[in-house]
Amino acid sequence: MRCEKSLSSKDMGKSILFLSFLLSISNELMAERTQSEKSREMADSLITLATAEIAKVKLDAGLELSIEALSLSREARYSKGTATSCFYIGLILNYMGNFDKSLEYLTLAQQEKYTTGDFVLMSEIGRIKGQIYFYLGIKNAAFREFQNSCMYAERIPDREERLRYSCIAYQNMAIAYKEIKNNADSILYWLRKNEKTQAKTEEWKTFKNKVNLYMLYGEHFAHQHQSDSGTHYFQKALSVAEKYNYPYTSAIYLQWGDLHVSENTPDSALICYRKGVESLRITGIKSELCDIYLRISDVYTKKEIPDSARLYREKYLQLNAELSESKNKATEQALQLLLDEEQKYAQKKQRRTIASISFFSLTAVVAAVLFWQLGIRRKQQILETKEGEVTELKQKLNDSFDEIVELARANDTTFLPRFREVYPEFTKNLLTKHPNLNPSELQLCAMIFLNFSSKDIAQHTCVEHRSVQTRKSRLRKKMDISGEVDMYRYLKSFG
Repeated sequence: MRCEKSLSSKDMGKSILFLSFLLSISNELMAERTQSEKSREMADSLITLATAEIAKVKLDAGLELSIEALSLSREARYSKGTATSCFYIGLILNYMGNFDKSLEYLTLAQQEKYTTGDFVLMSEIGRIKGQIYFYLGIKNAAFREFQNSCMYAERIPDREERLRYSCIAYQNMAIAYKEIKNNADSILYWLRKNEKTQAKTEEWKTFKNKVNLYMLYGEHFAHQHQSDSGTHYFQKALSVAEKYNYPYTSAIYLQWGDLHVSENTPDSALICYRKGVESLRITGIKSELCDIYLRISDVYTKKEIPDSARLYREKYLQLNAELSESKNKATEQALQLLLDEEQKYAQKKQRRTIASISFFSLTAVVAAVLFWQLGIRRKQQILETKEGEVTELKQKLNDSFDEIVELARANDTTFLPRFREVYPEFTKNLLTKHPNLNPSELQLCAMIFLNFSSKDIAQHTCVEHRSVQTRKSRLRKKMDISGEVDMYRYLKSFG
């Protein structure tokens, strides 16, 4: 009997211990569920704030908020928050010009389970991916993405959202047919479809789309040399913008100025370009100032006013250099923020795995070994991925080099701006050392940097070989380089 009582006490003790263990697990699960709900609510709030910051073109603030929302969403396993924050990160990286990383986060957003049922998000992902592919010169892929964006927009259940995003998608299709297919009839088809769709909306909700629509009409007719129709639509675009006190009118004035240039009315073109500059000073969008400064310089050149042409050319070069430097800094900061988040996410995953293993102590050793092996494989995969990215970047650099060389051979006016985009460090270092270089001297330096011989430079710039030699001699004198120094090696040192 004593033995039976003893055993009964032991069994009771084990039962109490087991019940306590189950209760502790239950409490932890309930606490985790409550924390998860709070994390989801916080992620939604951060995404709302990020949307507002992006609308105000405050990209740094929008990026920080989106990354914080992503961290909370991943911790709470919140698919909607993860998908949305990944999309905004991809959107901002696209604005910053970091297309590789942008595509990575857009793809992460696209792969989330939540995304397949959100046609608004699918439409927007297609729109941004289309823009990136177009910029990278992958035009067929860009066109397919714009078509996908249009298809998803037309499937949005909510009527107001469907009309709104369809307007944006139709606008992109018109631009795609203009830039990719060069089909005037299709451009008009999508513009008219856009106009009919906008007529079904409340104007105060979609007036920005209407401004863009009228501007695209004006641009289309300007390219068709129908100046009266072009002017009519530019005026309509400005009228809608004025009605709603919308300050962003620089793009309209830029296109209208181009129309005046094509009609050989330079004074009217200058008036439009200057109004565009005024608009950009109000909105603070510096990136578009470069295009306007360059056009003003070209107009003054045609009017044979060299001092003013030189002034605006220098403004263009200075601002372009500032924007390149600012863009590089912003990209570095963005990548550092993303790296911090990715490392933090990896650490959280590791801690969660270890916490789960603690509940199953009997399999701890086996689980630890498996986790270690998975970590080794993950590192190997990351190394392989990084090697692939390096190879891809090298290929892109080679493609960019070939593109620049072709622009130089064709004596294309876009050669120097494109060269500065591909080799920002060289341009910055060279102008720091020799700030008094003018655009033609800078172009000569660029061609020497690309290893063009004097004979090649003469041939592709349509001047005498002797003139090129003279220009090189003057350049040496201006840069204080002796005749014994190899000009090509000297310029390469700035890269």
